[in-house]
Amino acid sequence: MGLLTISRWELRRTRLSFSRKTLALSLLLIIFTALVSFFVSHSGFRINDGIYSVVVTDPELASVIETDYKFRVYVADGIEAKDLFEHGGFDGGFDILVTGENISYHRSERSTAALDALDKAVIRYDEARLLSYNDLNNTFPVWITVKNLAREQEFKPLSIQKLPDFEATPRTTRSAPVETPIEVTIRDNPHAPSAREVTESRAALPIKEKALSTPSHFNPPIPFKSVVLSFLFIFPVFFIAQFFSASITQERVRRRGELLLVSPVRPYEIVLGKLLPYLLLSLALMGAIAVSIGGNVWMLAILLPVALMFLSTAFLGALIARSFKELTFILVFLSVTLSGYIFLPAMFTNIHAISIISPMTLVVRLLEGEAVTAGEYVFSTLPFYLVSLLILMFGIFIYREEDLFTQKPIKSKLVDSIQVFIERVPAPLFFLSMALLPLVYSIQLIMIVLMFNLPIRYGIIIFILLAAFIEEIVKSAGIYTVFSRKLSTSTTRNALKFGVLAGTGFFIGEKLILLAVIAGIADSVFGSVMGIGLLVFPLMLHVTSTTLASLCLRYFGPGNYMGSLILAAAVHSAYNLYLIRGVLSG
Repeated sequence: MGLLTISRWELRRTRLSFSRKTLALSLLLIIFTALVSFFVSHSGFRINDGIYSVVVTDPELASVIETDYKFRVYVADGIEAKDLFEHGGFDGGFDILVTGENISYHRSERSTAALDALDKAVIRYDEARLLSYNDLNNTFPVWITVKNLAREQEFKPLSIQKLPDFEATPRTTRSAPVETPIEVTIRDNPHAPSAREVTESRAALPIKEKALSTPSHFNPPIPFKSVVLSFLFIFPVFFIAQFFSASITQERVRRRGELLLVSPVRPYEIVLGKLLPYLLLSLALMGAIAVSIGGNVWMLAILLPVALMFLSTAFLGALIARSFKELTFILVFLSVTLSGYIFLPAMFTNIHAISIISPMTLVVRLLEGEAVTAGEYVFSTLPFYLVSLLILMFGIFIYREEDLFTQKPIKSKLVDSIQVFIERVPAPLFFLSMALLPLVYSIQLIMIVLMFNLPIRYGIIIFILLAAFIEEIVKSAGIYTVFSRKLSTSTTRNALKFGVLAGTGFFIGEKLILLAVIAGIADSVFGSVMGIGLLVFPLMLHVTSTTLASLCLRYFGPGNYMGSLILAAAVHSAYNLYLIRGVLSG
C-alpha cells in the first residue's frame, strides 16, 4: 500500500509543480508524436515525396510519372515547357523536360539523380502494367536461386586458406509463384491499361515487388524504417524520463524528501512508487504509437525494458548530480549512449544478425509480419532488464540522507552504493562481481556493433583491450571500495582472498549469463573474447588478473588504482590475444 500511496502522491505533486504552459507544451508534443505515427502508418516511410520536378508535353506520360511519389509533374505545350525548363518555374525550376520522345536535363547532380529516378519509375510502371495482364512467367522469364554465403563482416571471419564450400552453405531457393487470377476492369480492353487503372490494381496483385526473385528486384535493405521507429518510441519516454529526474532533483535541492525518509515507508517503496506512474505513462504512449502504426500490444513486452532503462538511468542521474546544471549534462550523456545502443544495431535490420542486439529490431520484425522467437527476445531484452534492475538497486542503496542532501562528487556516491552492498550482502565481493555483469555485457554488446565494421583483425584487437579493461574495473571495484574505505585490514592475505572471491564470482556469473544472453554469438570470435571456451583457463585468468589488481591496491594504495587496472587489463588482454591468435595470424 505504501508504494501505491507514493505513486498517487507523486502524480499529484508533479501535476502541481509544472505550470499550465509546460503541461500544454508537453501535451502538444505528445499529440504531435501521435499525428506523425498516424501519418507514417497510412502513407508509409517516405521522405522523398516531391523532391524532383518534371515538365512534360504529353498528359498521358504525366499520369505515368505521377505514379511515383518522388515527382511533381507539370503539363505544358512545347514552347512553354522549354521556357519553364530553361528559365525556371514554380518552386525554383524543373529538373527534367520531356517533349515527345526527347528528354532534357541539366548538368547537375540533382538533375542526373532525377533522370535515374525517372527511369526506375517507368520500369516499375511497366512491371505493374505487365503484371496486370496476369502472365507472370512471360513478364519475368528469368528467375534466380539465392545462395547465402558467409562474409567477413559477419561474426565468424572467412578462412583465407580456401574458398567457402558452396554445397555446405545454407541456401534459399525462390521459385516462380503460382499464377492467381486477378480481377482487373481492363481485362477485356484490347488496349494497354491506363496509369490510373494500373495504380489502382496494384493492391490486388498477388505478387509484391520484394517477393520477385528477378535480377532487377535485388536492392539493399534501407534502415530508414528502423531509425524512424526508434525515434517515435524513444521520443516520448525521453521526455517522461526528464520529468522523473527533475522530480527527484527538485526534492533534493529543496530538501522536501526528508519527510519521506522519516516516514514508515521503506526506501525501495519510495523509489518504486515514484517510478510507477512514469513507467505506466511511458507504456501507455508507446502502446498507442505501436497500435497507430499497425502494431499490437505485444510490442509492449519488447518496449518495457527500453522504458525501464531510460527511467532507471534518469533516476541514477538525479541521485548523483549536485545541481540541475550537472543533471542536464549527465542526462544528455546517458540519453545519447542509450539512443546509440538502440539506434545503431537497429540500422542493420534485415542486413545483419547483429541487429538483434537492439529491441527495436524485434519491433520492426513484428510490423513486417515476421516471427520473433523466445531466444531472440531474451537475447535482445535481458541486458536491458538486468541493467535497469541493477541501477535501481544501487540507486536505492544511496537513497538516504547522507547522499541525497550532500554535495558529494559522483565518484563518492557510486562508491557509497558499493559500500552499502558490501555491508548488507554475505560474501559481498563474490556476489558484487556477479551483480555487475549485466553492465559489462551491455557495454560489450554495443562495442561489437561499433567494432564489427572495422577490418576483423583491428576490430578484434581494439575490442580485446577495451573489454578487458571494463571487466577489470567491475571485478576490482569492490576491492577498491574495501581498501579505500578501510572496511577490512589491508593485508596480503586479505588481498589474495579478495582477488580469488571477485574473480571466481565474475567467472561463475559470466558462464550463467552466457547461456541466455550470448548464445547468439557463442561460436564467434567476439564470443571467444567475452569468455567462451574451456572452463579451467578462464577461471584462472579472472582470478589471476583480479588478484594482481588486489595486490597492487594493497601495496601501492587506492591512489594508484588506475595503474592497477592497466596492469590487470594487460594480463587479461594477453590471454585473449593468445586465445584467438589463429584469427590474427590468418
